[in-house]
Amino acid sequence: MAFIGDYHTHTPHSHGKSTMEENVVKAIELGLKEIAITDHGFRHRLYNVKKRNWHNIAKEHADLVAKYTQIKIYLGLETNLISPQGELDIVDEDLEYLQIIVAGYHRMVKPYRFRDNLQFFFPNAFANLVGKHTKRLLVRNTDAYVKAIERYPIDIISHPQFGMKVDIIEVAKAAAHYGTYLELNGKRIKSTDSEILDTLEKTTVNYIADSDAHSLDRIGNFDLPQIVVNRINIPYERLSNWENLPNFRSHNGKPWKRNIDTKI
Repeated sequence: MAFIGDYHTHTPHSHGKSTMEENVVKAIELGLKEIAITDHGFRHRLYNVKKRNWHNIAKEHADLVAKYTQIKIYLGLETNLISPQGELDIVDEDLEYLQIIVAGYHRMVKPYRFRDNLQFFFPNAFANLVGKHTKRLLVRNTDAYVKAIERYPIDIISHPQFGMKVDIIEVAKAAAHYGTYLELNGKRIKSTDSEILDTLEKTTVNYIADSDAHSLDRIGNFDLPQIVVNRINIPYERLSNWENLPNFRSHNGKPWKRNIDTKI
């Protein structure tokens, strides 16, 4: 029994060290049935995917899909939460070219409006520095995630509680309602054991384990999620990629285009 899909990996197109093909080959060697390439979104200040490169990235993905038919390869992004209004750094026309949407909070992100630095990024940076989030900030952060889940067909919330604290129960309720998974991240799990147990007890949300691999040796590494699963006895039926394939929300609303060669 094992996790059989890894849906959060990176390549040199953003912050990763191993190529898309190297990641795919490693996943095949590990016996995974699915892998997603989810480089950092367009408005990350340091490691963003460049929109001008997207056509080449999509072509590379299409070639790998044709070459490695024994594994399903998703092309997506780890998009960035960029405002208290729940905006992500993608626009509507980007959606049809993404086969999986991971969304999370990162510090080094350029918002569309300067006031979002003042209302969102600076307060969270200060709260992390002093180790204390005000009730007002907690509400604002929680609302941002809930609005994002309502607004976009997000498949996975990456590393919840990383970089900004939220009311995880309220986020889990929204995720459960819309069919979004919460992630057990292979690099960092910032939700406490009690928070995870509360979400399982008080909501119907399901979790997904991912490696968040930035190097080849991390592909398919679920050691940290497995430790948490064993420590607090998370029911395996609440883990979407444990001996099962996830039912991604973004695939339920419309057919997703696989052949991207004209409209980039």
